[in-house]
Amino acid sequence: MKAVGLQPGSDTLERIVAADSVLTMIKTDQPEVLVEQFRHVARRSGQSVYVWYPDKGLRSLREGDVRVPGCRGVGDTFRYVMQSMHFGIYLMVGVRGALNRAEQTLLRQLERRGAEYVRRIVLLGNDEALMKSVEAKASMIETEMEGGRPRLRDGRWVV
Repeated sequence: MKAVGLQPGSDTLERIVAADSVLTMIKTDQPEVLVEQFRHVARRSGQSVYVWYPDKGLRSLREGDVRVPGCRGVGDTFRYVMQSMHFGIYLMVGVRGALNRAEQTLLRQLERRGAEYVRRIVLLGNDEALMKSVEAKASMIETEMEGGRPRLRDGRWVV
């Protein structure tokens, strides 16, 4: 797992897109701050950015939290990403514990598909079991959000 520091003012989207892996793990205690940052980027740029929650399923941040049908579980969401034919960033908040065998198989299939379309799955959180289950497959980004609540200035998040 490659660890990269993340400051609130850095360009998170570019780091995720440039990552060597389809899967990125962002270790954070404040996933909602990052989701709001991505919501703003998605609406401003028109990029396809989605967020998944265990109780809500997959939703489009660009389209104002429109639900994506059939994407309630982690595996369902991975299958949706695999079938997608366009650029997309898929944030996943609240995934707990190690990925099961079927979910890990889907990730391997996504990796093998290559770079025909940029699709990235981003796990947000700090669950140790989850991090251990994906450490060989994921790029790792660690957040350092100290000094107060980040604010948006000229398209960048600053503290």
